[in-house]
Amino acid sequence: MPGNGRQRGIHALNMTVEPGEAFGFIGANGAGKTTTIKILMGLIQPTQGRAALFGTPISNPAARLRLGYVPENPYLYDYLTPIEVLRMSVSLHGLKVSSVDAHCRHWLERLGLGAVAGKPLRSFSKGMTQRVALAQALSIEPRLLILDEPLSGLDPLGRRDVV
Repeated sequence: MPGNGRQRGIHALNMTVEPGEAFGFIGANGAGKTTTIKILMGLIQPTQGRAALFGTPISNPAARLRLGYVPENPYLYDYLTPIEVLRMSVSLHGLKVSSVDAHCRHWLERLGLGAVAGKPLRSFSKGMTQRVALAQALSIEPRLLILDEPLSGLDPLGRRDVV
């Protein structure tokens, strides 16, 4: 209700995304798109209702196993290199591949980062950091990929590559 000092937030959202389906939120600033994503990622808790991924409540960390997520402004430890970020993610998500290093390098090459795989992230532009975050999310072979403003900070060529 306007004027009572409370924001309405997300109300009566019920959705299902099927395997192989692409789904997008479109709405005005403040409509709840990022809030919904943050709830699904377990970053904030809903004040009412429930949220689940693959039938598992979001309060259970297992719901987010092999869930790829790229926020609008990714924060990655700037002392790490892209290859270290991807290796860590593959390990944390328990992905079984024949060669972790080759698997990670494949994703870095695919996103145009092969030449900088061993350089610290602190030297990267916003667009390059965004590419590392995308490579990280894709490298875990996600069951679900959630992107919040995935083209933010990318140059025109980078946008084309991501799309």
